[in-house]
Amino acid sequence: MTALEVVQRSESRYRVGAQAFRLGQSWQPYPRLLELARGELRRLTAATRASSVLAVPCDGHILIAAASLARPEDHRLFRPGSTVPQRIGRFCPVWQAEHGLVAVEAAITLPTGRAVGSIAAVLAPPQPLAALSDTVARAARTLGAALVRKADPVSPMSL
Repeated sequence: MTALEVVQRSESRYRVGAQAFRLGQSWQPYPRLLELARGELRRLTAATRASSVLAVPCDGHILIAAASLARPEDHRLFRPGSTVPQRIGRFCPVWQAEHGLVAVEAAITLPTGRAVGSIAAVLAPPQPLAALSDTVARAARTLGAALVRKADPVSPMSL
């Protein structure tokens, strides 16, 4: 494993090696989802002043695939790569209550109806939630539509 750079020896311990790190950096829950979601998450955070996350199902939990955080204290809960308990594919209400948060979610769906994840705005109550649902749903629809658009043709100059 060391020779393959999957792990690195550091004194008497092992840590993630360069190859494992590069593999992790290239992971995608769905083609182009991360690159498209990052901009949409920033826009959602700016519009709502709430932290926003891209969440995908992972082994019975929700994996935070990307985040745009409005509050520094949200970093420990919504760091990309972290997992959150789920209930029926959504943020677990008990977990939300334990952390004093409310997650307003909307599924990111393809025209086929297949959900590839969800986008959520996460805030501490008693923030007003009325318009937030529409804003989050619009962001999810924008992402779903962007995923199915044909990629721009590659120009020879960009190779």
